[in-house]
Amino acid sequence: MKRALALCLLLCLVPGVAEAHPERPTLFPAWAGLKYPTYRRSGPKIVVCTKGSRKGIKRQFKAGSKERRQRLRLLEHCRLHEIQQAIDAAHSGDRILLMPGVYKEVTSRGVPVGDYHSGPCPNDYVATEGFGNDAPPPVGRRSNDPAVRPDRNLQIDCPNAKNLIAVIGDTRPEPTPAAPSVVPRCLQLCNLQIEGLGRKPTDVVLRGDRLKLDVLRVDRAQGVYLRNFTVEQAAFNGIDLVEVNGFVVKDVVARDNSDYGVLTFTSGNGLYDRIEAYGNGDSGVYPGSNQKGCDIDYNGAYQTCAMTGCQYSTTELRHIDSHDNVLGYSGTAGNSTYVHDSRFHDNATGLSTDSFASGHPGMPQECFRWENNRIYSNNNNLFTAQRQRYCNAKPFPIRPARIVCPHFQTAVGTGILIGGGSRDTVKRNYIYDNWRHGVMLIWVPAAIRGDDRLERQADTSNGNRFLDNVMGRRPDGTPDPNGHDFWWDEQGVGNCWQGNESSSGKGRFSDPASLPNCAHPSTSPVSRLDKTALLVPCTTWDPEKNPRPVACDWFDLPAEPR
Repeated sequence: MKRALALCLLLCLVPGVAEAHPERPTLFPAWAGLKYPTYRRSGPKIVVCTKGSRKGIKRQFKAGSKERRQRLRLLEHCRLHEIQQAIDAAHSGDRILLMPGVYKEVTSRGVPVGDYHSGPCPNDYVATEGFGNDAPPPVGRRSNDPAVRPDRNLQIDCPNAKNLIAVIGDTRPEPTPAAPSVVPRCLQLCNLQIEGLGRKPTDVVLRGDRLKLDVLRVDRAQGVYLRNFTVEQAAFNGIDLVEVNGFVVKDVVARDNSDYGVLTFTSGNGLYDRIEAYGNGDSGVYPGSNQKGCDIDYNGAYQTCAMTGCQYSTTELRHIDSHDNVLGYSGTAGNSTYVHDSRFHDNATGLSTDSFASGHPGMPQECFRWENNRIYSNNNNLFTAQRQRYCNAKPFPIRPARIVCPHFQTAVGTGILIGGGSRDTVKRNYIYDNWRHGVMLIWVPAAIRGDDRLERQADTSNGNRFLDNVMGRRPDGTPDPNGHDFWWDEQGVGNCWQGNESSSGKGRFSDPASLPNCAHPSTSPVSRLDKTALLVPCTTWDPEKNPRPVACDWFDLPAEPR
């Protein structure tokens, strides 16, 4: 009875349902025993080039070198000058080879972005508001609003209405009550490889027009391999992979996009490798609504990995350098990710995962492993009053590319923020110079994601483990303290901290001062009411309507700890 009463009191504080990455209703692809694809040096190829490709090759590669000779020979086979043209001509298993240059995709830019009242792309193709409500946009809402996502039919019939470059792998129409969907499978453009042939990723640039939502969208095309290029200036995502089974994104720079650098959604069997992401208004990398690595029925009743445990990772991230974004990494329902040997620094928050935003398959979040990373100096305050006033006055299409404007709230000065995650593991990381908190673990009631059932309100922030991390000290041994190494709202069953070293100084190790170890983990299903009450105002942040919530200190950078 006391537990139920406490939950009811806390739920009175919960604001309206939040939204983050809007997407049409999606399904996790069938596993079919696949693993992420391997790089191929042979097979059918389509060569794409720009007017400046020959000069670029000669500038980037030494005279007489094998690499220069190979590329100049390939250049003789170039017949296409836009990537979308190559995709339209491609078949499953092809390799699309991009010669050095900047690809602006003039033909795709010419496809109108706006209100589709007639022609091949009418309003009823657009999924609005509720992640799949296919009614026309409400009065005053334009269909090119970044928060409005097209349904599956628009992706098939009008692939460049919202995307600069689109790979559409499945041509079945959007399901209807009379013809419900089956688990997606790839029908075309499977095992496609798109590769830049510059010396480095910035030698091949896919440049958005700051109006189309995605620079490169891959939709239900399994086994895609993306390598060695730069994506920039998308009105939402640099790279967006949806319902993809088997993918690699490698040697990619994702920069200056309105929201996300590289995003995957309801996808699995994936690898992010050697990615640099910066200047993005939400996060540099986002494996969200990730497939869960445990034996459950995704399309059946509400279930979690608590029944079988965290069995395997479904998406791996390694050698990531994500900096100068609002968040280095984020993932609502970012399940079963393995993040290792990477750096997250100089963001507002280094890494964040959550069960916060509605409409994301795979809730509640659980089962990541984040190991052997450096998470430091995440004190980049992009939420100042001056910055937010500027962002509201200068929308994305007209402001300079290097000005980052925040699109999702976070606690500035935090290394890791877990907002309602369970059975997650943070192990053997160096976490230092984060002026608010090194690691922050908070409960998120199910009501925030739109589930008001009382029995589910405490289904997050359970069974998390923080093991053998080095806190407040650089790898070379220099002390560089966090504001607190660990901050916890004291909710959750089975949480534990063990083997963590600290150089942050007396009194800075944790709040609360004593943390349960793994022999005697936590037992409370309810947080401390005073701590939760401090966090609730921050959930009401809105970039236009409420950029500085009263009684929320997340958007003020704490003083540097000494």
